[in-house]
Amino acid sequence: MTARELPARRTVVSPAEVYMALRLQLEAQLGKEQTTRAGAMILLGQMALETGRFEATMNYNFGGVKCSSSWKGCWQHFTTTEHVEEDAARTYLNTPPPGSKVERVGVDDKGRVILRFSGKHPVNKFRAFETLDDAVHHHVAFLLGKRYRTALMLAMAGRADDYAIALRSAGYYTGDAGVYARNVRLLAREYDGKMPPEPEPVPAPTRTADEVVSVAATLAPPEPETPAVAPPGPKDEAPAPVVVVPPVVPLPQVGTGLTREEPRPWWVRLLVWLVGAMTGRLGAKR
Repeated sequence: MTARELPARRTVVSPAEVYMALRLQLEAQLGKEQTTRAGAMILLGQMALETGRFEATMNYNFGGVKCSSSWKGCWQHFTTTEHVEEDAARTYLNTPPPGSKVERVGVDDKGRVILRFSGKHPVNKFRAFETLDDAVHHHVAFLLGKRYRTALMLAMAGRADDYAIALRSAGYYTGDAGVYARNVRLLAREYDGKMPPEPEPVPAPTRTADEVVSVAATLAPPEPETPAVAPPGPKDEAPAPVVVVPPVVPLPQVGTGLTREEPRPWWVRLLVWLVGAMTGRLGAKR
């Protein structure tokens, strides 16, 4: 993607398209174990809030993310409003850059001034993308950064209100946190009812003891090892005898692992009887 200014244009997409791309990127970047349906729905609800239910998406910028000084990608300018303190509003109104326009719209219930920025002002310079996949990849990576990662994990825990409030605390938006959180929560709930349900987990196959024995009975016995054969010598020499060394099988220790409550195996009782009989005979001979 060559960094350049893109003309501001609407890129309308369906919620289902965004949700599919969002789930894929969350599982790829955050991990499948940490990605939850509830968290994806909260992010989808917030993206819908920022884009007028995806009908006012500008160049696939789903989060209303602006260009920082370090941004190396494409950008765009379109009209936006911000809620700022009186001193900041005075500065914006008195020093608009060439080619931009700053207007005072009103005051919110917290006493902050509402300003409208248009033209080519740094405040209304937004990131722009040419494809849906690039945009969602960036959006997830943006939330996984150090600044917003805590908020993202709150979303994965299903805490929509806390997610929205954490975004406000980190400077993501300037509007009222309570109103923003309520809208995110309601939109997440709405889309959760519209998206297809999660597939049921497939249980691991299990076998009973009888089935295991039955399967084991069908297995072919292991082939015996072929004894090594010495290479043939000269014709006038007799072939060297082949010595096959049987494997050493350790004998079980008498009484090992037994308790008074456990009956001794038959081979232990037989071995004890033989030892006793031989000891008696030797004593008689002496």
